[in-house]
Amino acid sequence: MNKFLMILVLLIPATAFSAPVTEKYVPLPTPIAIEEGRVLYQENGCPMCHGDHGRGDGPLASGLSNKPRNFRDYDEMKRMPTIRMEQAIHKGLTGTAMPAFDQFSDSQIEALTGYIRSFLVDSYAYLKMCAYQTYVVDTGDLKGNFTVEADQPDKFDVKVVGKKIYFSGKNWPELLNQKVHRTYFRVMSEDRIRSLISVQVQRCDKDLVNLLKTK
Repeated sequence: MNKFLMILVLLIPATAFSAPVTEKYVPLPTPIAIEEGRVLYQENGCPMCHGDHGRGDGPLASGLSNKPRNFRDYDEMKRMPTIRMEQAIHKGLTGTAMPAFDQFSDSQIEALTGYIRSFLVDSYAYLKMCAYQTYVVDTGDLKGNFTVEADQPDKFDVKVVGKKIYFSGKNWPELLNQKVHRTYFRVMSEDRIRSLISVQVQRCDKDLVNLLKTK
């Protein structure tokens, strides 16, 4: 048990840990707008290395020592923060064939990044939550049947109730052992990732102490 948890145990009544956690509501992210990004991708030679469908199999790929990124690789792309993608486009990647596109405006880089994401997912969101929170994602007008999968089902619980997705830690006091924890869950439909949600779980120490003191 870390120092922070020891302090909580000493200061907060044990029954407080069974108190209901707080909920945070967000809508399912909207689908990525792809047309501007698709034009930029095609007109600036991206398919030559990454391929027309983003698989890293363009006509120049086989001759490169550092193979182009496969934008359809889930394990690789889920860990790719948007800011890193934008920096790679703007500044290039040293030691690789990836050139800098420093002539692009911020909006063009954003559009191209969105299009690259769309090879794998229909929509993408980055969320921050406190360890003791439950995220409630409203799927709104999402059509058809869907399922939801968590990358770490041993640590996180995800369930669907009607049109809402509930995502939370299975044992939130245990999550307090880390200052920050990164995980992911995805909304699936017909073998397609309709939405990929990147979640940064934080301890929110001060907020947690204040919350438990009110219980």
